[in-house]
Amino acid sequence: MLPKDESQHHAELRQAFLKHLPRRAEAIRKRGLRICKGDWDVNTVTLLYQDVQGLAGAAGRYGLVDGSEKLFQIERALEPLIKQLRLPESADKQQIALLLDGLIEVANPPAPQIRNPRDFVVAPPDKLAGSNVPLFLRPPEDCWRRFSQSDISLITSETHGTAPARLTIAPPKEWVLGDPEPPGLRLDAPAQIVNATSVFGLDANVAPAAANAAPHPISEKPERQTVAGRIFYLSDVAPFARELSHHLLELNFQVERLSSSEELKEALGSLTAEAVVIDASFFEQLEHLGEFIKRVRASTQLKIPLLTFSVENDLAARLKAMRAGADLFIPLPISAKDATKRARELLELTTSDPFKVMIVEDDRSQAIFAESVLRKAGFETLAITDPLETLDRLERFKPDLILMDLYMPNISGMELTSIIREREQFINTPIVFLSGEQDSEKHFEALSAGGDDFLAKPIRPKHLISAVNNRARRARQMARRKTVDPRDSTTGLYYRTYLIDRLNELLNVDDRSQQHGGILFIDIEGMQKLREQRGLAVYEPVLRQLGATIASFTQENELATRYGDSSFVLLSSARALPALQSLAASIVAKLAQDMVEVDQHSVRVAARIGVAPFSTHLADAADMLNAAERASVRARQLPTGVAVHVHEASEGSTLADAVRAALDGDQLQLLFQPIVSLHSTGEEQYEVLLRMRSEGGDMIGAAQVLDAARSAGLVVAIDRWCLAQCLRIIEDRKRQGRPVRLFINQCVESTMDAERIPWLRQQLETRRIAPDAVVLEVKLSDVLSSMREALAFFESVRKLGVRVVVDEFDGSLTALQLLSVLSADFLKLADKYTTGNGNYASDELRTLIRAAHDGGKYVIAAKVENAQSAATLWTLGVDLIQGNFVQQPGTDLGFDFSASAL
Repeated sequence: MLPKDESQHHAELRQAFLKHLPRRAEAIRKRGLRICKGDWDVNTVTLLYQDVQGLAGAAGRYGLVDGSEKLFQIERALEPLIKQLRLPESADKQQIALLLDGLIEVANPPAPQIRNPRDFVVAPPDKLAGSNVPLFLRPPEDCWRRFSQSDISLITSETHGTAPARLTIAPPKEWVLGDPEPPGLRLDAPAQIVNATSVFGLDANVAPAAANAAPHPISEKPERQTVAGRIFYLSDVAPFARELSHHLLELNFQVERLSSSEELKEALGSLTAEAVVIDASFFEQLEHLGEFIKRVRASTQLKIPLLTFSVENDLAARLKAMRAGADLFIPLPISAKDATKRARELLELTTSDPFKVMIVEDDRSQAIFAESVLRKAGFETLAITDPLETLDRLERFKPDLILMDLYMPNISGMELTSIIREREQFINTPIVFLSGEQDSEKHFEALSAGGDDFLAKPIRPKHLISAVNNRARRARQMARRKTVDPRDSTTGLYYRTYLIDRLNELLNVDDRSQQHGGILFIDIEGMQKLREQRGLAVYEPVLRQLGATIASFTQENELATRYGDSSFVLLSSARALPALQSLAASIVAKLAQDMVEVDQHSVRVAARIGVAPFSTHLADAADMLNAAERASVRARQLPTGVAVHVHEASEGSTLADAVRAALDGDQLQLLFQPIVSLHSTGEEQYEVLLRMRSEGGDMIGAAQVLDAARSAGLVVAIDRWCLAQCLRIIEDRKRQGRPVRLFINQCVESTMDAERIPWLRQQLETRRIAPDAVVLEVKLSDVLSSMREALAFFESVRKLGVRVVVDEFDGSLTALQLLSVLSADFLKLADKYTTGNGNYASDELRTLIRAAHDGGKYVIAAKVENAQSAATLWTLGVDLIQGNFVQQPGTDLGFDFSASAL
């Protein structure tokens, strides 16, 4: 299993790659078809080849086996033309065009389906199999207690009741990373820091000099932002209130804590407030406080939002809050961070721009009436009397709500609603019909067409305002919740997933050879030692300050994010490579010369930066990040602290050398894909797939690795390495009481290895492994090319008890005749039976399966992608299935076979 941080990064990279894969595949398809139909330019074809090669490797890395295979076939078709520098024949162009058309499935993937373990059960049409597999595992009671509270750097609502530690702070002294003990700071207990500038910072023993200390000099202090508004907070001094106040201060609100209802009344009588927050300890006084706030609202003509907390969450408590005029009722318990988010939504709704209402009404007098009523209520309106102009005005006005007449000339309200709903941007925009129609059936038809409400004419202004206001408010609130702010307001850094998604967008261009820009991987040295010596209380503030400094170097359309525990990434789409190097040198110099001030102590840091410019050799975000990170490692040995990634070719002898180095260093990788039985109880068995990661970070598939290995005479050694690794895994699983069977691919050269059988016998005896846990897999084409050696090999391994499978088996006459002399236990069907377009007759497949069963052989269907295909194969008599429908290849063997067998 990957470490938690690495697996999370991998998941984020995979999600961003999948999002942009259809568009990139379609762009490659169109470019390739233009080349095939037009002039053949070797430079253009080389760029296309590099894009296909990179995208194939990335697709394989993220488990898209079929997509990677289609791209790899295109790569193989282009490769000889590029290496031999020859023009293609018409047959070559037709073949390449046909392969390019195969990318349509990659560019237009089927909609993802949410599946559970029951979906892996292939049951006959008249009877569905049940499953008693639990859907989740309940965590142990009090499992959170195993985590140490010494790692918590802020007092939170979860530490309620724990007295904060006292801090004794000495005069500031310089501290350089690597010192055994930073002088001047003594902690009597694990630090729990309270913001000394907060009105709740009552428990920290801070000297006056500390409170007035100068800000850290690591970067120029930005001008203080305009205060967003004053919030009156009626609360006691409690951990939850401390943390909530801290988060509101970060949103730039001025928080005034009040300890009694009389203080709140006095404050509201003399000062304006952006909002009022009442803590749960004052909920009993909410009724008369609400009446007072209502009078203040009426006298000042200001809408003062009221937010209240309550320990009760029943109907009586909510009714009490509603009658008191509360705009937001939040039951406890809730984390202060989540409470701040909800408060922010409320404040943004009440302080944002007025609601925009589009009125579509052919009767001019009715349109003027609705527009005047809504304008007086503070709405921004746009009246349209010609309904055919609606679509043109819709994009520019972007209404929060559409008020529409039902019957209009040229187009009805229902027809216009259906057309508006076809536009994704307005699929959730409320549409309210306003008509004098009294027929309830017509009302139902209007709502079925996509309307949200129906108001009958004539309507009182008060009712119109209320209906429009409530609908528009909810719509804007839902839109705000769906829109995530991609940047941290305190540091200026963007969220990692947003930067990765933006990076994939920039990679999706036709010609990256002319593309400027790239990424900087900024590694901060010594941070792990700082964390071990001083803990999170110092470590996290240092990184926040460093992040703000790095963000200050960005220009418009440039992004920076915190990528790892002590690393940052800066993305630029405009600077050329010299400018990127200059920027990296400036950041290194700035961080080296300035000191970070934390708790009155100076911390000196150093940065090393790797630069990865956009290149045709870097296929996706993961490739670029890996390249930049490796460059940052090399930068540690350079006096400038900056290194640029330089692509190293990985073709021909270079790839063979890389395979040899990976084999010598035990760096080859194995992936596993489950093979599921359709008839028996769930036996655990997996197909083993060989992979290798190149110097550029690309995942190289088995076919390319074996081609390079064959040219260097390493095929037999690689097959033996794979077999040895699988035997070790089988042995480990046996010790754990979880036996497993592995299907291991072997090349035809290994069937001619005279030492293979004695070596395998010795391994089975030494490790005490059941021989039938090992299944050796050889392709039918290899068997036919070296039939005598292959059949002798099969006989020898079967005498050991090891099983045999013949891959890519079809219903040809030669293959059927081979069944009578073939000592195999399994036959794996050719891809055409599962990935074809359905032209292969089921009679041919049924004949093949019947012949295999008559010879005592089991039939496996690979590359099964959907339930319909699995059900069809089951009805034809297939015994086992394998493919992405079951599970994509992965690094672990954690598939639940008990939920997948009939």
